[in-house]
Amino acid sequence: MGSQPTKTSSSSASYSRSLKEGLDSLRDEIQLAFSWHRPSILLAVSGTKSSLNKAQLALEKELAQSGQKVTGINPTDRSPDVIKAMCSMPNRGQVVFFVSGIGSANESLSRKAYSALNMHRELLVEHQIRVVFWLTKSEAASLPHYAPDFWAFRHRVVEFNARLGASNK
Repeated sequence: MGSQPTKTSSSSASYSRSLKEGLDSLRDEIQLAFSWHRPSILLAVSGTKSSLNKAQLALEKELAQSGQKVTGINPTDRSPDVIKAMCSMPNRGQVVFFVSGIGSANESLSRKAYSALNMHRELLVEHQIRVVFWLTKSEAASLPHYAPDFWAFRHRVVEFNARLGASNK
């Protein structure tokens, strides 16, 4: 049923611990951002899209239970600039944005999305945006190359790693 084979029950427990620790880190950071009225630029990284989706759904459920709204945003050919899209939303101060698909299959769109992140990064701080960028490892590796100034603006990176548990950077 699961997409990852498990050799022992400790492997399964390790993955569960990784997911829980990563979600706890993201949730705590988001809660602090709201209570301190500040932005939060978070990167959630995993090796597979399926584990990212699992973590994303779990965090969305936790945030909804605490009364927080989540809005998903993906770059598109018509709108590759996810930062401007977030900043243009009237309720942006009460929302946690989830951004996915920065490194899409379309190379042209990916370049535009990375460039827009680099060019408009300060708007995230100015508008006190709370955002989680859900990234595969390859997207995360591309970020400092294609959007180095955005990379420097991030507040926290949480890596979901089944073998080692979640790591905060």
